[in-house]
Amino acid sequence: MTVVYNAVPELQLGLAAVFVCVGFGFLVLALVFRKVRGPGFWALSFFSNSAGFAFWSGLVPIDPVAYQVVGEAFHIAGFYLLAVGALLFAEVRIPAPVYVPFLLLWGLAWFLSIRYFGERPYLAGLSLKALRALVLLISGAVLMVGRKGRNPAGTNIAGGSLILWSAYILASAFVRIDGVVYYGFLVGLQILAAFGMVAMLVDGIRTSIGRMERKVEQLEGILPICSYCKKIRDGNDEWHVIEEYIETRSKAEFSHGICPECFAKHRPDR
Repeated sequence: MTVVYNAVPELQLGLAAVFVCVGFGFLVLALVFRKVRGPGFWALSFFSNSAGFAFWSGLVPIDPVAYQVVGEAFHIAGFYLLAVGALLFAEVRIPAPVYVPFLLLWGLAWFLSIRYFGERPYLAGLSLKALRALVLLISGAVLMVGRKGRNPAGTNIAGGSLILWSAYILASAFVRIDGVVYYGFLVGLQILAAFGMVAMLVDGIRTSIGRMERKVEQLEGILPICSYCKKIRDGNDEWHVIEEYIETRSKAEFSHGICPECFAKHRPDR
């Protein structure tokens, strides 16, 4: 379809194998970081792209036009899964009134491009490339604009790679590139985007560690405590009950009872 120009079947199968390996790598990360949204989507993305390359190789014994269409669908699904995982991980939210009409219009344009590919292959192929590029461009731009945290290296790499990937797809529609070289850069940009996703995960871990270190530091040193009521003063000159102060700065929780000495002092009749 959009990128199949004199493609060698063995090359397609080789790329499918590469993407399966990358997908398993992200699957391991998803299992290790179970509470983190993102790695699971990235694993599915690379598995989906791997399936697309497998169909484009002609490995599946179905009609050539059918496996081209199915391969295209798997690749598009892979792009969306990659973008969705990145946006969810970065906690970038897009309002439903914005993305729902976009998805409907985009889906209609993709369907029409597939529908008329046999009649007008050049225009349909150009439309399919533009639709791919649009998904990557918007995802990269939203990711970079909506980034959070003090360590934006991962979002810079991931978002920048998606934008560069989008530009490369558009450029390839007008500049003839050798098939092997084309695939080399295409896969390289996708793996670079994957490195960006891993860097985002590392940034998240560093941010969490920094947050925990700040909490630990708040419980170190000299704590100003009232001699009478035992409340603790914080850095803003506000006084807190000792239980509240410690619970908000650590994972400790309090349960109350009475020690033997206090029991004998306050309940001598028992």
